[in-house]
Amino acid sequence: METDCNPMELSSMSGFEEGSELNGFEGTDMKDMRLEAEAVVNDVLFAVNNMFVSKSLRCADDVAYINVETKERNRYCLELTEAGLKVVGYAFDQVDDHLQTPYHETVYS
Repeated sequence: METDCNPMELSSMSGFEEGSELNGFEGTDMKDMRLEAEAVVNDVLFAVNNMFVSKSLRCADDVAYINVETKERNRYCLELTEAGLKVVGYAFDQVDDHLQTPYHETVYS
C-alpha cells in the first residue's frame, strides 16, 4: 500500500519538535489516572469476576474510578488518586460521599 506522506512530514505533524524537551513537560510528575486505572485493572483482572474503569464517572489527571466485582459477586466502586485506592461505593458507578474508608497503597492491600 502506498502513502502520500513521507516520514519527515510525520515528525513535523506530531506537535513535538526534536529537542523541545517534550514541550515543557520534562521533569513533571503529571500522571493520567485513567491510564493508571487501566494498569490496575490489567494487573488484577485474573483474580476477580469483573473489573473495569468507569465510563460514567469522571476521570481526570488526578482521579479515576474502577468498578470491581469479586468472585463472591460483591460489587465495589474504587477511587484511584495519588493517595491510593479506596472504596467509595458498594455498587458499580456509585460514589457515597458519606462513606469513610481508608486509602490503600495497592489494589492487593
